[in-house]
Amino acid sequence: MNIHLYQTSRIVEAGFMALPPGGREDWGDYAAIRAYFMDEAVDDEALYGFFSEGFGAQTGMGPERIAQFVAQNPGNDAYLFFPHARDAACFLNVFEEGEFHHPGLQQLAQDYLDALGLSLDLREFVTDFRTTAWTGYVLAKPVFWKTWFDLTEKVFELAESGDSALAERLNASSAGAATAMKVLLTERIASLVLALDQQLRIAVFDHAALPLADLASLAYQDKLPQLDALKRDYLVTGDISYIDRFLELRNSILAYSRQPPTQAAATSQAAIGGRDAELVYGCITHVELPIRFPDFVTPIYLGESQAEGRLNLRELAPQWVPYHPIVGGMVGNFALRNYILKHHPNVKRIGVCMYRKFISRERISGVPAQDNWMMDVVSNKELERQSFDSMLDPGSSDLLIGKTCGFVVDGQSAGYLKHYGRAHHIEDMLRFTAAAVELGVLHSDEVERFFDERVFFMGGVELGVFPADFWLKSIADIEAVAWACVQRYQVKREAYQSRAWAFCAERLGSYLLLRYLRAVCGGDNYEQFMGQLNLITQDDQKLYVPSN
Repeated sequence: MNIHLYQTSRIVEAGFMALPPGGREDWGDYAAIRAYFMDEAVDDEALYGFFSEGFGAQTGMGPERIAQFVAQNPGNDAYLFFPHARDAACFLNVFEEGEFHHPGLQQLAQDYLDALGLSLDLREFVTDFRTTAWTGYVLAKPVFWKTWFDLTEKVFELAESGDSALAERLNASSAGAATAMKVLLTERIASLVLALDQQLRIAVFDHAALPLADLASLAYQDKLPQLDALKRDYLVTGDISYIDRFLELRNSILAYSRQPPTQAAATSQAAIGGRDAELVYGCITHVELPIRFPDFVTPIYLGESQAEGRLNLRELAPQWVPYHPIVGGMVGNFALRNYILKHHPNVKRIGVCMYRKFISRERISGVPAQDNWMMDVVSNKELERQSFDSMLDPGSSDLLIGKTCGFVVDGQSAGYLKHYGRAHHIEDMLRFTAAAVELGVLHSDEVERFFDERVFFMGGVELGVFPADFWLKSIADIEAVAWACVQRYQVKREAYQSRAWAFCAERLGSYLLLRYLRAVCGGDNYEQFMGQLNLITQDDQKLYVPSN
């Protein structure tokens, strides 16, 4: 069977084919998919997927795993890879979910259905994992896509029809995002097709095998299958008591998890330090900052540096305060993520530095640290002579990362695990990796590659500038694994070794970054994103001394 994997993204992940844009940015991905079906002949027995930007990072799926899943589940008309398990489980259908995130969308969808003459009350429309997906997470035969295209074309016709009230609402932007309501509607019509066409044969990739969307999922992930089962029971029996039980359980989960993005967005759309929230730049510190950082940098304070009026770990991620010593500065990234999700949910890029480490686009001093050639030392005197603002400014690039290095054991190149076993306590790395596999952050097939990886980014995802979707997802994954470890294992180490889970998290972050870069670049040709890692020192000091 032929499988055609397209991606509607300006940066296409390895193994996917680029789908040319459709010339109508106001229609989002739909414009590209529409142009494809308008211009291309399709094979009725082939599978077609039009995957969204960031699909690989969100799902952990690449072309090989997609093809493997199809081979393991032959003979289906549609294959679903929807990564948002909470949203799939906690809402009656994708339109109720859309209303949660984008007020007004459910009524708009109802008015669209009424305009088509389709007798379907979305308030009573119930779907389960088997019929919940957005367009960008579906691989299907034309028997699915033809129905989908007929229905989405009606949205297109209504939106383009002129000055009607419905057209105006379709073309309006969501209150909590810059996305047009017509785009949000068309991407959810995939679920409508799956639910209404009872003849479709559907295979759903196990939600539990996908990476966790956020740390909160750890607290209720075992409840999500219960929610799905209640919906299935209702669909079979029609007994409304199943829906009553569903609503009671789901409301408790939604109350526990974070507030809707639209509410968070209303909390604050202010820029950080006068900068547009297109970029949020955080600095993680457990001490008083040694120099004045640029105004566009937002410090996140840990340990004894926390104080009233600051962005503190104890308010942003209080559950991590007792574990700061063993997880290290990574807990600051957990706090930064919570801050961004609450105040800047629409951010496009996220920058991260530490109180004495940062990445610049160009070399500044040209003087390597005496015991770590990966870093240049930049003295506080040098920072006084030059503009620190310009040094830290990432420019317009979506990515700014340090140069790579590798590990050496007994004079030979060594992978992550072998070096960890020599430098730290190997059982910590094994436990951390096991948790990552259990939580779906790493696939079991990846473990050997992870252990033997020879390319290392110092700092992992804790230093540099990254696309927001990638960074937020990566930090959530690392947080989930670290949380599982601190809950399961009462590990205590002394002195430098005390940050046991921090060393593991750095390696996982490095691997997640490498996996992302190789996906978007098609291999190890990501040098264009590399800058220079710098260490801020006092006076003429050139020796790097790690902090405890």
